[in-house]
Amino acid sequence: MMKLGSALVLALVVPGVALAAEPTRPEKAPQPDASKASGFVTIACNPGCEGIFVDGKSLGPSPIVRAELPAGTHKLTLRRKGYDEKKLEVVVKPGETALLNVALSQQAAPPAEPPPDIAARVAAKMIKADGFLSVVCDPACDQVIVDGKRKLGPAPHTNVSLPPGKHDITIQRKGAPDKVITVNLIPGQTTAFKVAMQTEAERTVIPAKAPAQPQPKR
Repeated sequence: MMKLGSALVLALVVPGVALAAEPTRPEKAPQPDASKASGFVTIACNPGCEGIFVDGKSLGPSPIVRAELPAGTHKLTLRRKGYDEKKLEVVVKPGETALLNVALSQQAAPPAEPPPDIAARVAAKMIKADGFLSVVCDPACDQVIVDGKRKLGPAPHTNVSLPPGKHDITIQRKGAPDKVITVNLIPGQTTAFKVAMQTEAERTVIPAKAPAQPQPKR
């Protein structure tokens, strides 16, 4: 039994005889974290953009060539003075370059005339030229009042400056009924009128009869 055992040991260490090695299993390479992978974006504007913003961060003017960005969806804002702001999204894939060629739209020209509400406010602030009023009373009047507030005193009045538009002119004379006349003054022009203001006594005076002419003798 000892001889047989020695023979087996010698057989294992005989020079030139290769022993069968146990096969080794290759280790798996670590997989990259997709959330940390990056891609690239190239952006061109037509006409050129003065400012390109990715997720609110400025990348400067166009063109942008292979700017590195984290993989995923990003929001772009493209700006140029005189053109409408452009907003869009770009999907960046790991190791790939997203190409964007964006055409910008020119802003519409302002309207030739301002909207009615603006025009009304501007017109209200403009200084308008005055109109002028001339009043003559027959035979006379004691007071001329404009719009129930401004007293001009006894007539006649010549070229009284008033704002353009409609005004109520009240004529007063003691013994005669008041008269109210509405006038429409035009800028830079004079509106004149004459008012009869006889008293009741003046209206009822009976003119004296002319003396009888002598009859010729027959």
